[in-house]
Amino acid sequence: MIPTRRQFGATTVGVTVGMAGCLTGEPGTGFGGDEGTDDSDTDDDSDTERSATTQQLVDNLDERGLTVQSTTTTDAAIKLTVQTTGDTDSDIQIAASAFATLLNSEPAVDRDLRVRVEDRGLDQGRFRIEAAWARQFLSDDLSDNEYLAVIADTWRE
Repeated sequence: MIPTRRQFGATTVGVTVGMAGCLTGEPGTGFGGDEGTDDSDTDDDSDTERSATTQQLVDNLDERGLTVQSTTTTDAAIKLTVQTTGDTDSDIQIAASAFATLLNSEPAVDRDLRVRVEDRGLDQGRFRIEAAWARQFLSDDLSDNEYLAVIADTWRE
């Protein structure tokens, strides 16, 4: 079990991750042929048959106000398409919190999270959360602000 567990929900609503200067993103962040990093992965979930782990994450995100439109799980990542809350910082914060909660309850999960954000079907951007970052956050090796900042650095439109 992880030695400490910080609550990362409503208490961090006031935390704002500065997005200016953080929009460059990193290769391999997501959804599209131009990234090409997951071409060899095979799907082991679909929208109609989600694994218990993926469903737990989806339920947690929905409860926090980030509606999941679709999911795909590969060997390397859980990929989600979500309906934006209308605020990029909130989208990142909710996903970061839900993913850390998932890894705290399911420590065997060894996949990253990749999130595609849409607004009524129109692509708004993408970000990713590496499982290692969430584990560092849970073990107090990353502060709330550091955890959110490293995720925000992956944001790309």
